Amino acid sequence: MFDWTRAELPQPTTDLDTLKSNIDEFGYCLVKDAIPAEQLAVARRRLLEQAQAELEGGQAFEDGGAKQQWGMFTDEQGRIRREAFSAKVGGVNQRVWVLINKGAVWRELLKQPTARAVVGHVLGDDYLLSSYGANIAKPGGVAMNLHTDQWWMPEPIHRRPNPVPAGSLTRERSNRVDDHPAMIAPPVVVNVMWMLNDFTEENGATRLVPRSHLYGRRPDKERDKDVVSIPAAGVAGTAMLFDGRIWHGTGANTGEGQRLGVLTTFVAPQFRTQVNFTMATAPEVLADADDDLLALLGFKIWNAYGRVESPVAGYIQQGERSLGEMKPS
Repeated sequence: MFDWTRAELPQPTTDLDTLKSNIDEFGYCLVKDAIPAEQLAVARRRLLEQAQAELEGGQAFEDGGAKQQWGMFTDEQGRIRREAFSAKVGGVNQRVWVLINKGAVWRELLKQPTARAVVGHVLGDDYLLSSYGANIAKPGGVAMNLHTDQWWMPEPIHRRPNPVPAGSLTRERSNRVDDHPAMIAPPVVVNVMWMLNDFTEENGATRLVPRSHLYGRRPDKERDKDVVSIPAAGVAGTAMLFDGRIWHGTGANTGEGQRLGVLTTFVAPQFRTQVNFTMATAPEVLADADDDLLALLGFKIWNAYGRVESPVAGYIQQGERSLGEMKPS
């Protein structure tokens, strides 16, 4: 599977054509100076304030320990692990969720034109904001298992044998029946990792496998234990965009400082988002939202999907209800 050399891997650039070519070929690209210095300082300060406040309020979500890996939501009996993600049971890294509600700087970041152009290149004219959160990788955090971010996408299969039904797919259970398909699933997820401080191998920079977005399958922990991954290192202000099919995971933080990363996930409009933003977004945020933000948050009706009543209403309203049962006068 090692079909690249380090010399040819993507380098940070502002050239849009190069960025598009890199994400197509390697599954990721690096946007140089994606966050201006002043905005970067504001974002870093706002994230650390929010994280500290959530810690003090007993509302911090902490993972990155050997038994608190993101995605391990149930125990061996299939029960939800509600108390699993905290420092007292081994969590190390801190997640800060739903940034759309936690400062104007995050809403401004969504407007970054180069990043949005690359997202549109991969996903097309319409797409949704699936999730928007931070991962503060702290010293002692372990490496995340390699995974893809569109594991739920049913993959091309033969007519026989019957695949796992779409509603039964899990992060561990796939419908793959052929290791060498003639066709693979298209990209329907794009992530943007905003580097708020320098990302290095030592502080847990995201690890990924270049060109793995074209392998046509997910990684298998045992089968692919010898696969070569690389740290996506970069200086503060860099944005890494990556195809949802690429094999990747948070690196182990073996250094002495925190790695401050903000992850924005976009998804094609046919699919369910990680965060239900039509419910989660604060009313005061919606009051100031323009059409672009409303569309990202799922308030725009797409080809009759996402409506409350009429398929031609344009946008729905938070709290809107259908007409319900009626009787003539």
